[in-house]
Amino acid sequence: MTVRSRTSCGERRLFIDIRFRNPDGTRARFRKDADVQTYAAARAEDRRRLVLLASTGKPFDAAEVPADSVASVVSKREPGLTFEKLCERYLDLFAPSHLKPSTRKGYAKVIYAHLVPELGKLRIDRIDADAVRRVDARLVRAGRRASTRRNAQAILRSILCRFAMEAELLAAPPTFPRLPRVGATVSTTLTGDEVRRLFAVCTPDELIAFLLAAYAGLRAGEVRGLRQRDVNLETGMLVVRRSICAGEASAPKSGHQRLVPMVAELREALSKSNRKLDDAVTRGPRAPWSDTSLTKAFKLAAKRAGLEGWRLHDLRHFFVTSCFRAGLPAPLVQRLAGHEHLITTQRYAHLVELDIAGVATRLERLGWGNGGAMDGKEASKTK
Repeated sequence: MTVRSRTSCGERRLFIDIRFRNPDGTRARFRKDADVQTYAAARAEDRRRLVLLASTGKPFDAAEVPADSVASVVSKREPGLTFEKLCERYLDLFAPSHLKPSTRKGYAKVIYAHLVPELGKLRIDRIDADAVRRVDARLVRAGRRASTRRNAQAILRSILCRFAMEAELLAAPPTFPRLPRVGATVSTTLTGDEVRRLFAVCTPDELIAFLLAAYAGLRAGEVRGLRQRDVNLETGMLVVRRSICAGEASAPKSGHQRLVPMVAELREALSKSNRKLDDAVTRGPRAPWSDTSLTKAFKLAAKRAGLEGWRLHDLRHFFVTSCFRAGLPAPLVQRLAGHEHLITTQRYAHLVELDIAGVATRLERLGWGNGGAMDGKEASKTK
């Protein structure tokens, strides 16, 4: 049955939506408001048009002139449109309004590294389950992880099922195979001693950046986006309200702003910052932190501290696990870390019962603010 409903100007309307192929093989679509706005009448009209389609090849007769935007054969499909050209349109027209800068950057990397080499010259209406399996097989041969393979297919679905269908470049979504199964992972984190070693070899601006990641759970883009006006030393709270990636400011990854309490050591470091109200809280030695310069600064500092193999994002993992060591429940940790989904937070620890009061105090019981951080074993010795 191809009778559907929609709401227009507050009024529910029934319409007929039939996808079909023209005699030359091109795909087309017929959409029209039902002549009579009852389900019984709309279904009867739908059956009549399907019979007409079976007998004449089109769901409308010669007397009908489907010229307007509602009652028309919709076929904006371009016969020669290749997947590579579609990707260009996707990144130019769809991604800027639907994806955050960091996500766009990651999507573009996957598209041109994994999808275009296999599918780029293929017409978009020729992409089917076998074509997707060839992409997956290519990734398997390259030794890519299941999560990478799954991510590639998810991006492919976004391009074909969201963008191409919305733009009516495809009359129907292609058939996809099942997504690769991805097993649960266990994150490892830096210890308190390793964090202290890192802080000991940092410059002042590096120290503030790494303290924000390790003691407030800020992502790299959020560290770059934090401004002096976002820090309230009197209340001991900071507001994470934006992120900067590839030089472009946007909302944090979850889309929501969040409050994070500051422990004593972080407040002390921030109080020594004498920048103007609109200035970044921390910056590189000669210019604001960029995507590469902040990552490079962490790698060099980690090398000096003998901690090679860790990423800047691992400081954020340290924050999340430390929150659980302090006895905070998963929903509260979710709010502090800015996770969109609770399941992301629950990868780090089991749910416990606690409220938001005393967050900073509990974290300081781990040794924060007493010359450095302590891990769970060290904290237990101080109780």
